[in-house]
Amino acid sequence: MHYITKGACLGLSFALTVGFSSGATAQDNTDFLQQCPVRAPLFVTTDLDPIDELAPEAIGVRADAADIDSETTLASFTGNVQVQLNQQFLLTEQATVNQQSGNINASGATQFTDGYVQVSSDNFRLNSGDNRAYLAGAKYQLRDTGAHGTAELLSISPEQVLLAGSTFTTCPTDQPAWQLSADEISLSEDEAWGEAWHAKFELFGVPVLYVPYINFPITDERKSGFLFPTVRSSQKNGFEFEIPYYINIAPNQDATITPRYMAERGLQLQGEYRALTEGGSGQINVAYLDNDDSLANDDSRYLWRVEHQQRWSPSWRSYVNILDTSDDDYLNDFGSEFAGRADAQLYRHARVDYHSEHAQVMLRAEDFEILGDYRSPYRTAPQLTTLFDWQTLSALELNLFSELTHFRNQDNSNDYATRFHIEPAVKLAFEEPAYDFLSELRYSYSYYDQAAISTQDNPMLSENPSRTVPQFRIRGRLNLERDFAWGDASYQQVLQPQIQYLYVPYRDQSAIGIYDSTLMQDDYQGLFRARRFSGLDRIADANQITVGASTSIFNENARELLRFSAGQIYYFDDSQVSLFGEESQIANDRSDLAFETRFRFNNRLYLNAAMQYDMEQNNTRKSQTAVEYRVDERNLIQFSHRQVTNILNDDIEQLGLQAVYQVKANWQVASNWFYDLEQKRTNDALLALQYNDCCWAIRVSAYRRINRNLELQATDPMNQQPEFDNGVSVQFIIKGLGSDNSNLFDLIEQSLFGYRHPFYLSN
Repeated sequence: MHYITKGACLGLSFALTVGFSSGATAQDNTDFLQQCPVRAPLFVTTDLDPIDELAPEAIGVRADAADIDSETTLASFTGNVQVQLNQQFLLTEQATVNQQSGNINASGATQFTDGYVQVSSDNFRLNSGDNRAYLAGAKYQLRDTGAHGTAELLSISPEQVLLAGSTFTTCPTDQPAWQLSADEISLSEDEAWGEAWHAKFELFGVPVLYVPYINFPITDERKSGFLFPTVRSSQKNGFEFEIPYYINIAPNQDATITPRYMAERGLQLQGEYRALTEGGSGQINVAYLDNDDSLANDDSRYLWRVEHQQRWSPSWRSYVNILDTSDDDYLNDFGSEFAGRADAQLYRHARVDYHSEHAQVMLRAEDFEILGDYRSPYRTAPQLTTLFDWQTLSALELNLFSELTHFRNQDNSNDYATRFHIEPAVKLAFEEPAYDFLSELRYSYSYYDQAAISTQDNPMLSENPSRTVPQFRIRGRLNLERDFAWGDASYQQVLQPQIQYLYVPYRDQSAIGIYDSTLMQDDYQGLFRARRFSGLDRIADANQITVGASTSIFNENARELLRFSAGQIYYFDDSQVSLFGEESQIANDRSDLAFETRFRFNNRLYLNAAMQYDMEQNNTRKSQTAVEYRVDERNLIQFSHRQVTNILNDDIEQLGLQAVYQVKANWQVASNWFYDLEQKRTNDALLALQYNDCCWAIRVSAYRRINRNLELQATDPMNQQPEFDNGVSVQFIIKGLGSDNSNLFDLIEQSLFGYRHPFYLSN
């Protein structure tokens, strides 16, 4: 039967909008997320039958039986009672409605839902006078997130839900690993965070922490507060403890302040500021230690970084990335997410770019800071480059490149030079499915102003040298295909042989200083470059032919399974132009033979290898090999080997292992190990174990790595005995009280020899 009352208009809304952030673990590992159980609702609401003709703010009731007293204005309902107010429903076996006051009372087991929260209680009472409903002996659950708990008394008003003698947890099980137990918990539909007073934090039923007040997230919205602390111990830093404090400044701005206590060094303060702008984003990072207790001096040690990218219009863009440290050993001692411990330099640059259909303009400032006792390179401050191109015919292209650069010595402000370079070019290119062809002619002119450089220190240099160099290159490639079958599968093989002739006449460039030029790699792709040196201070003479070929095999889904490339340069004349010594000259009749191969055994197993083999000396100059088994982007095992001969009269040969693997549903292990075969020692080792479930995670890691003490190498270069740093770290993560990044992949990325993805097969 239906009963509709319009006499009592209640301005009461039970709507409680809640959500919950499941943290980075659920986002980073889909397999793990699927293993988290989904908490069943407290009761099924699909059987609810809304009363469509019910007017707003009116109370509607369904029941098996009703007893209406017209004198007392009381209506009693029994048997499968359903009370509806707007989109809020009360289910019980017995309820009384006062038509005059609008009060509702229900005794016995009751169920309440408003679409966002479900509540099961021993009774229900609605007091329309203070616009609040009361439910005693309540169990509640948030619909969207599964967060749940109990309350001795739960009261609901339009602005707030109060839980007295209550608990709160996001663990999906009935026996949660953690929960908050508080005298009072407050949740509001207009706030993203809940509040608790006189709260105990319980782990596995044992109280471990008491706080008189705490707030916690119930949606994904950000709010200021402490994040997860980290505890470490290392040989260099001693016991470490850091706890970040997050500051939500505005919807487009936030900051994090992190005190980091190191027993051997002191208290370091770290700060991060992030901002989003219209068409861009920026970030500022600062770390400062006033006095390092582990050093004899009392100098402060710091790191600061500024990064900002901005798109001003479809044609204009800018980018800034500046990183600076107080000393060469800062990264080795403290580490940073912005630079690796093995980095030999800090790169800083700022640029403004303009792009249009026929023009590209770039204004750039660039700086390299070499770590260690080495000669500082010149900084570019600034550099203006332009490139104009015109497509005159379908295959003919004209372009004009120019560059104006000012170089300044980082250590000596009186040591500077300016270079002007202009280079017109004409290209004739054809590209068809079966072949492509390129022919280009360039003519470059360079002028230098080196008047500020001391000719006494550099007797070969002149004040205003100039240089003109023509260049001719012609290259052709064929694209050959064949289909074949192997077993029951069909495949396609593509063979791409190519040949290139390059001619650049010799020009004496010894009167020009070296400001931004260095020798580039001679891998397979590098064999077909038009220049041997980066920058413009040295343009090597060349009279040579490069021959190479690459072949690939594709399956019937056009997925590349195999690629093999080999090439070599044949010199008709010796190349006389060098950089700092004769070793960069070419006196052989051919280059090293360069090989590259990449092989996809299946969707998970890959092989990558590259080698440069000296045909004259019959030995391997450079080689690197990596075999990787990859379940997904964050679960993999990689074995690697690399070898380089005659680097500063020394050889390098190294074995490596990097792995991050989820061995079971809740267990993940990470390992990083690099062994020096020449020195017979381990340079870098890491082992981490993590237990991870839907409620909490714990991570334990230990490392041993070589200590790159650059200051010691500068003062005592004959000391060849390496130092090592050992350390352990423990992190305990509670999910549901803030975001976290509990995947172990970041550990091997930040190690001394960070993970690299060496596979570039198409698709």
